Amino acid sequence: MACKPKTRIAVACGVGWFLLILGACLIPILEWVVKKKVERTVIIRTDSPVYAFWQDPPVPIYLQLYMFNVTNPIEFIQEGKRPFLQEVGPYTYSERRVKYDIKFNPNGTVTYRQNRTFQFILEKSGKGLSEDDIYCTANPVYWSLYNALKYEYPLVRETIYIATQLFDEHPLMYRPFKELIWGYHDPLLNVTKAIDPKWFYTDFIGFFMNKNNTNDGVYTVFTGETDIMKLGTIDKYNGSSYLNFWSTVWANMINGTDGTLGPPYLPKDTVTHVFSSDICRSVPGMYSRDVSSSQGIKLWRFIGPTSSLQNATENPDNAGFCTPKDNCLGAGLNNITNCQGVDFFNLPSATSLPHFLHADPRYLHAVVGLSPNEKLHETTLDIEPYTGLVLQANKRLQVNVHLEPIANVP
Repeated sequence: MACKPKTRIAVACGVGWFLLILGACLIPILEWVVKKKVERTVIIRTDSPVYAFWQDPPVPIYLQLYMFNVTNPIEFIQEGKRPFLQEVGPYTYSERRVKYDIKFNPNGTVTYRQNRTFQFILEKSGKGLSEDDIYCTANPVYWSLYNALKYEYPLVRETIYIATQLFDEHPLMYRPFKELIWGYHDPLLNVTKAIDPKWFYTDFIGFFMNKNNTNDGVYTVFTGETDIMKLGTIDKYNGSSYLNFWSTVWANMINGTDGTLGPPYLPKDTVTHVFSSDICRSVPGMYSRDVSSSQGIKLWRFIGPTSSLQNATENPDNAGFCTPKDNCLGAGLNNITNCQGVDFFNLPSATSLPHFLHADPRYLHAVVGLSPNEKLHETTLDIEPYTGLVLQANKRLQVNVHLEPIANVP
């Protein structure tokens, strides 16, 4: 039996409205289904698809190191002229990060250590570079000793000065790149170790001397099982929810993730945080722009806001990072002397972005040879916003030795 035209129109309208209503109902249902699928994928548990990625990331990770060679050591030390710095690099290492001693806890967290190993890759390093290249740079033994003893009596400092001369220790030294980074045995440290083994516990010293084939501590992070928006967020580091390196509660807070995995469904106005044990603090990140991975995946790039680099006058929150209290470095520098004191023997050291990017201009003007460039020297974190996976990252850091005249020492 054929339908009349008006009847067909009515049926079509009815079907259309039904499909429209059904579609409106299905959209949130489908979104819910997709979200639940994402959550099952990214939650940290042994049977989740992301577990292998989290435990032993398959993506290539590289450590690229550059050295600043002091090309005018005599004029710098004896005549007080600005040091001329020649940047050389990169020295490229493949890095592998493997989590182990993994223990899932009843409160929706997982505890682990992460072993990091580095292997030199000649073909990815600068042309003609070798780990045996010799550089002129600050002598960590010399400056560690003076920094540890600068509050002692003048006679003690003068005695140390005589010891440094006897053992041929000077403000600057020449050493192979491999020894500067991974460590070398120092005869003067061998003597100080015998005098005070509690502080000078070894005669071995290097900027990364305890970094290869080691872990940086015990992490406890949320798995996302009980609250997906806490996924990857650090609950405790070395058994504590707070650090003890800084002078305020806010500065000692451990915020964010370890930079591997974070909460999904990020809005663009999210302020991300990544905790870095290298500088003993959490670093904020703010959305900068859309980028794409090499596979064409759309990512959101986060960079550190300049407010995190400001001095205590410009940003009072940063006063907590002044150590000792009220002893503040200029903008852009982070004092890690206490943070890395055990490894560096109290070496007066500070980190910054490479070439003093976004730092107080006086640091850049104190040397010759640096050229800060945001494209080359800014730290970036590229996140797939729906899953929270970090698919690309460039952590850029410069380690500086803070040199200053010492009383009663020639």
